[in-house]
Amino acid sequence: MNDAFTVEALWAWYGKKAGSLAEYDVMRCTGGAPRRAMFSEYVIAASLGNPPAAAAVQDRLPWISVMGLPFPDQLWTGISVMETSTLRDGANRAVTPTRYMLIDSTELVHRRVEYTTLWDAVTPVRLPPEHDESILLEVSPQAGEGLAEGLDTIADHVHGGTGTAGTGERREEAVDWAVSVAALLLCGHPVVVTGGGRLGARARLAVFDAVVGLLPYGVRSGLRVGSCVDGGDKPPTQLAFGPEHTPSARCVRLGTPPQVPAGPPEDYRRQLTRLIEVVGFDAVTAGLRGLDAPVAPADHGALLGALGRLDPFRAAVSAVEAGKQSVRVVAEGLNSLTDGEDTDSDDFLRLVEWGIAYAVEPGGRELHEALHRHWTHERTGPRVSALMAEALLNVVLSGARHAMDSTSCRARLDALWRLVEQCRKEAEVLRLLPGSGQPADGRRLGCAVECLRLLGPDRVADGRADAVRALRDTRRLTLEVLARVSADPARLVAWLTPLAPDAPEAPAWLRAWAVLSVREARRASRAEPRPTAEDAVHVLTATVRAHRPDWAAEAVGWLWPQLYAVATEPGDGGRPDEDGATFRLPFLNRNRNRDGSRKSSSAGTSDALDMPDMLEIPKTPGRPPGSPNSAAPADRADPVALVAPFGPPDARTVRDLLAADPEAWRHCRASADVLSCLVGLPPVGPPWREEACLAYARSLHQIFRDGSLAPFLELLVDELAGPVLDEPWAQEGESIVLEALLQVPHEAAAANLRRRVAARDEERRRRQAAQERERAVHAQRLSEREAAHNAHLRAARQAQESQAAQKAALERHPGTGLATGTGPRPAAAGTGPHAGHGRPPVLGGPGRTGDGSGPLEDLARAATHVGSSRDVAAMWAPFTLDLESAAGRQALEAAGRWWEKAQDEERAALFGHLERALLTEHQCSIDVTADILHEIRRLVMAGRASGHSGGGWQAGPVLREAKRDLRARRSRVRELRWIRLMAHVNLVPGTPRKPKKWNRGSTAR
Repeated sequence: MNDAFTVEALWAWYGKKAGSLAEYDVMRCTGGAPRRAMFSEYVIAASLGNPPAAAAVQDRLPWISVMGLPFPDQLWTGISVMETSTLRDGANRAVTPTRYMLIDSTELVHRRVEYTTLWDAVTPVRLPPEHDESILLEVSPQAGEGLAEGLDTIADHVHGGTGTAGTGERREEAVDWAVSVAALLLCGHPVVVTGGGRLGARARLAVFDAVVGLLPYGVRSGLRVGSCVDGGDKPPTQLAFGPEHTPSARCVRLGTPPQVPAGPPEDYRRQLTRLIEVVGFDAVTAGLRGLDAPVAPADHGALLGALGRLDPFRAAVSAVEAGKQSVRVVAEGLNSLTDGEDTDSDDFLRLVEWGIAYAVEPGGRELHEALHRHWTHERTGPRVSALMAEALLNVVLSGARHAMDSTSCRARLDALWRLVEQCRKEAEVLRLLPGSGQPADGRRLGCAVECLRLLGPDRVADGRADAVRALRDTRRLTLEVLARVSADPARLVAWLTPLAPDAPEAPAWLRAWAVLSVREARRASRAEPRPTAEDAVHVLTATVRAHRPDWAAEAVGWLWPQLYAVATEPGDGGRPDEDGATFRLPFLNRNRNRDGSRKSSSAGTSDALDMPDMLEIPKTPGRPPGSPNSAAPADRADPVALVAPFGPPDARTVRDLLAADPEAWRHCRASADVLSCLVGLPPVGPPWREEACLAYARSLHQIFRDGSLAPFLELLVDELAGPVLDEPWAQEGESIVLEALLQVPHEAAAANLRRRVAARDEERRRRQAAQERERAVHAQRLSEREAAHNAHLRAARQAQESQAAQKAALERHPGTGLATGTGPRPAAAGTGPHAGHGRPPVLGGPGRTGDGSGPLEDLARAATHVGSSRDVAAMWAPFTLDLESAAGRQALEAAGRWWEKAQDEERAALFGHLERALLTEHQCSIDVTADILHEIRRLVMAGRASGHSGGGWQAGPVLREAKRDLRARRSRVRELRWIRLMAHVNLVPGTPRKPKKWNRGSTAR
């Protein structure tokens, strides 16, 4: 680009002849006389005014003007040189000729020619030549040479040029002066530089190169500059040297930076100054020289846009907006910003957001330093922390939306958190994760909890005091994290270890969790201020979720006052129930009578306090009881829907925890039973083993000494005695528990319990006596059955012996006239099956004495205890042979009672087992069996199969079963008909097809 080149120029000589009184005009020009008028207009337009006197000391000739002439199809550059001569006109006035040259700007723009370079090319050319053709100019461009000379000239005039300031400082001030004058050109008014009267023409053009060099090179295409103007009104130039009294121009003293008005000029100055500071002066000027598209100084948008293309920050923002961003572009944009710059700019925030996204990529390490610089600055640090918190949450949210595995999410979270650790911003980010804490932030809180769960306690808070303080301050976030990990006891302990709930500086809500840490630290829950009831319920929820009975026992033991306060809270402060009623003290709605028997409830009605919903996993206190994610696994649940705003816990919350997992209360069964009674649940009682009952009794002794339970002791003992006094009686350890209950410090309660125990013992003795009598009657019946069976065997044996004797006599005396068809029939024939009915019934038949109450009572007992359908059918089958008898009707009613209690599967199998029992055991024919089953169904449909109580058989299910049987039989008949039809048309599989006449071959074809 610095190589010399030759450019063709059109020329004109403007002046007048010696001794002439005519006006100035084009004397000679390229193209001859036809072009004189055109050149005359160009020269007059480029005229800088009246020249000074020959004896003038300042602003002496030559005066040079360089003007860009943009034409629609081509750009030209006009150079006018007004110089002195020895000629005199007719009035004895000095003749001041002007050399004018017109050059095609294409090659000038391509070589980035400056004003000083043009002057160097024009100076040796003398006009007029001896011909009227165009001339050739030798141009030797030196990139930036005029700019450097101009800055040196400006620097010499800074501070009056006294040299009191350093060279570097004067250079910086010269650059500031040039930047300000370049910005003034955007105002649209002519700018006149003063204070350079003794400067030569080339030095003045160098100053113009310094000023215009800080604008895009394309500005020169229409810019008009002059080495000096005469101070007249409306100078023809936009930038020139001249006197201070030049009207309608903005005068600027050389070396003194002017005040730039607000608006686009000031924006241009500020952006250009920042760009020079960030990128460097040489890089900025080189970039501006590369912008050669024609642009006017009044086109503010184009000029500011040109600076934006040179600004790495603006270039990065534009690339982001166009979707062409990359790691290098974003890094250059962030590095181009000074510390604390553009803190509130949306472009800055957008670029930082992309920087965070690229920083975790494999090639994003070059962004770490830029992010660290902006993050640690006091102005930009909070905004970067907020963006990092959003980035962490977006990783979790994106993973949930796209069903990513936890490994991928954890890898990205680890990379982001590594940046947080490098800048030591853990506490700041942790405080920003949960949001404002309003109910609308529930989804954000869920993502924050999942984020911390995936990172783990070792990455978040281990060994970082500020991070631990942040977790203690963000109570809601930390509680939700503990609730999420409580299903895994090891992870719960891992989170509690860095939080140090036993530390003296730990808040009260965190000290409640000290009961789950080491045993020596559990007394921290008793320190002042004590944990609230809500904190106690949170800890209890975690112990139930963890399925750790030992934790539940510790939590109940150390947090008993808080749990007792929740269980006995008044109804006015409680939470409304599903039906709108306010929850009150549950002792007022007990599910037992005063004597310990269960209260009866009508079918189809239920009480929310007496019949609590059994939850698979206890819910977090304050969450809605019907949350769809309450039973979801902690690792696979939706992170957005798990978190709901905390609400004040009440007795219903404790009731749900007690009913969720009975095994979780194995080590504190007595305390759990007391809480169950307080919240309206029936007590479970201890495991009936001696060691378990001893522990249960010791716990009861400690609980009864609690003075706050004094108003409820009578009702409490009444409820706790229920599992002991219920059947089965005489369980292992029962006496130990009863002894503990009888030692209650309440005389009325103890006396009432003694009466209940005495009544229970009396009932037990009565039942034992009844069982003895029943066993005696049963033994007698067995002996009678055995005797009857022996008699039956003897009769059968005698009949066989008689038949054998008669047969032997006939063989010995064949001629006695005895025939086989005459004479009485053998007696043994009476023992065969009845005609059409198979064997006679075992009980209730004509050949048996007694009422047959033994088998009937067995059937009734089987119906009461809901035995299997096979056993009930076997016991019922003998009675179905005679349904009209009293025993048959009683057996039918007993079977109905079994039918009412049995499951649907057992009901469906009953008639099948009954049919098989009649066919196999009682040897009934198929028709007789079908008649018996039909007769049973007929009695059921007629309503004659139920007793006085009205319960038993239900006609609807029996009728539907008969219909299903009928449909099955009809289906089989239709199948047989179809098979028979197919056999007639030879379509049955395996049957050879008969040849048809249309299948036979023809010899005629």
